[in-house]
Amino acid sequence: MNHLRNLISVLRGEKPDSIPWFVDLIYWYEAEKIKGSLPDEYKGLEGYRRLCEELGCGTYGGLISFPGDIKYTGNIVTRHFEEETIEGKVRRTVYETPIGSLTSIEKFSKTSYAWRTVKYPVEAEKDFKVYQYIIRNVDVKPNYSLQEEQIKTMGEWGAVSSLPPRIPFARLLIEACGISNLYGMLLRMREYFEETIQLMENLDDQFYEIILDSPTQLVCFGDNISSELVSPPIFKKYYAPYYKKRFSQLHSKGMYGYIHIDGVLRGVLPLVDETGADCVESITPAPVGDVPLEKLRKLAGERIALWGGVPGVYLSVVYSDESLKSLIYRIIEMLPELGRFILGSADQLPPDGEPQRVKWISEELKKIEKE
Repeated sequence: MNHLRNLISVLRGEKPDSIPWFVDLIYWYEAEKIKGSLPDEYKGLEGYRRLCEELGCGTYGGLISFPGDIKYTGNIVTRHFEEETIEGKVRRTVYETPIGSLTSIEKFSKTSYAWRTVKYPVEAEKDFKVYQYIIRNVDVKPNYSLQEEQIKTMGEWGAVSSLPPRIPFARLLIEACGISNLYGMLLRMREYFEETIQLMENLDDQFYEIILDSPTQLVCFGDNISSELVSPPIFKKYYAPYYKKRFSQLHSKGMYGYIHIDGVLRGVLPLVDETGADCVESITPAPVGDVPLEKLRKLAGERIALWGGVPGVYLSVVYSDESLKSLIYRIIEMLPELGRFILGSADQLPPDGEPQRVKWISEELKKIEKE
């Protein structure tokens, strides 16, 4: 079984030699490092590959990055501050510019082993002006050394992918403004909003010039789409035209892109096919998601590849072994009607996940190969 080759086959619309099986291990992996419980033989890139080999799965977590260096011009200074509080670690990032500054604050959860934003940098009209100044003073240059090392070391076990900036609307939603701020400003400051969106799209052209010459065929659109945050009208106006432009660029170079959709599916999934996207990744079926496994293909359309199917929580102690077995046997039974399909975690092996469950799935897939 060549994991990477099978994944590429599905993206090409070809029949793979066997079912591609990819798990995003990086969340569990980094949590184990923080806890000090990651075995030495799994440390480093070669150790990460060894972990995949032992579990029998491909991975992409930790192998997704922008293949270049990003710098700020225009007398922009970025400062990072981190402190330990009673509640846990707090991280502040300050962008100082000649026309003002922006600040974001994140807190680290000792339970989830993840950072969450508690203050977004853009909250008012004056912040938009500073944000636009920063956008106008971003300089990017190619640097393919990390991808080349990952491709060489991970081989068939790693789906090394380029990561462009989130599309402009998603960047504002997730990184700059937050949900309530963004939709409020969309109503009150539409002119600034639309102007900023256009500036961001123009900036992104520089990123894609570098990505289109990168050594990997794969591009991850890490937009974390969920229908409860992105309505069909918003998707049609701000997401679909942008995706059409970028997927056309990728396809002209023989490259493939996948969109990270890790939330509620019903509203947006039917709209993705017309963008030209090759794949939707992190598809989470009910009961964790909002669409039953049996209805995913009909909702997505026949052309686009589906990547996911195994909610990450099923790989943890939250669900019983029997629940996982029942799900996997249902997926195997449904493979003909699922069509272009990549079996994967949706979206990650969590910190309380059990790697042995990943290995069990790998062993079950090998049984199918022998039949």
